[in-house]
Amino acid sequence: MTRISLTGFGSHLPGTPLTDDALPPLDAPLTEAQAQRIGVTRRHWAGEHDTVPGMAAAAAEQALHRAGTPAADLDLIVLANWTGRRYIPELAPRLATLLGADRAVAFDLCCACAGFLYGLAITDSLLRTGRYRRALVVASETTSRRAAPGSRASRVYADGAGAFVLQRDAGRGGTLLDHELATDGEQHGIMDVTEDGHVRTHLRQRELAGLAAESIARLTTTLLERNGLSADDVDWFVPHTGTAGIHTAVRRRLPFRPERILTNFSTVGNVSSAAVPVALDHFVSRGLVKPGQLVLSASVGTGWYAAATLYTV
Repeated sequence: MTRISLTGFGSHLPGTPLTDDALPPLDAPLTEAQAQRIGVTRRHWAGEHDTVPGMAAAAAEQALHRAGTPAADLDLIVLANWTGRRYIPELAPRLATLLGADRAVAFDLCCACAGFLYGLAITDSLLRTGRYRRALVVASETTSRRAAPGSRASRVYADGAGAFVLQRDAGRGGTLLDHELATDGEQHGIMDVTEDGHVRTHLRQRELAGLAAESIARLTTTLLERNGLSADDVDWFVPHTGTAGIHTAVRRRLPFRPERILTNFSTVGNVSSAAVPVALDHFVSRGLVKPGQLVLSASVGTGWYAAATLYTV
């Protein structure tokens, strides 16, 4: 049976950590209780010269080094991004050139905050065809630029990139086991971007948190049942939760023990589709998530997208 291995992880956060005091003032100052509910104590913002392909390349080079895979050996590159998207030219081919992956097929993917997990699912399918052997999936986001200046979102949105290296029948590393994807066009209009390029939400935060938790719970349950697993069989649940309210709703809705849910949201902020690979890389690098352990990651994205992935590291 074909095995899709996860052979390397990497991440990149631009600049230095920024506390609230280092950010431009809000239109309406926060009370201490409100700041605690936002739940982010520091984050990284991309500078003038930090680009989506550049941050992606930094995360990818780290992942490739750890995988022991030269960029020139890559067959496939998938770049998830929505915050810096443009009509043309798209960004994945530029990333391939920055890495020196001259023979890789490279393409862009959106799917909002769920983009990275969608990228893993697509890459898994392409590797199993036998036409490709080594692949790189990267998410790179400048989410801070999608927050209106002076808004509370500017205290949550942040920037960063994360990457996984995948290989067919590598015989080493972790294993990509299964995935589940879903969309719901009935929820299409709950968020959009203004003409100024800033995210605008048309749903109360409590309702948005409930929708996100329900979507994640449904896909997670499906994934566990299909693989004959219970929540207790999973070593770590590493989700993208987006806001502190969504994180709380997910914890209440899912059966995972609180100590088995890992997130670095408070020190990284909402880095959108890069959230899962950035968190996973941080926890693996610190030795908290260990080789061979079973991980389940889930995410939602406006549109409406939902995704869940089961893998070992």
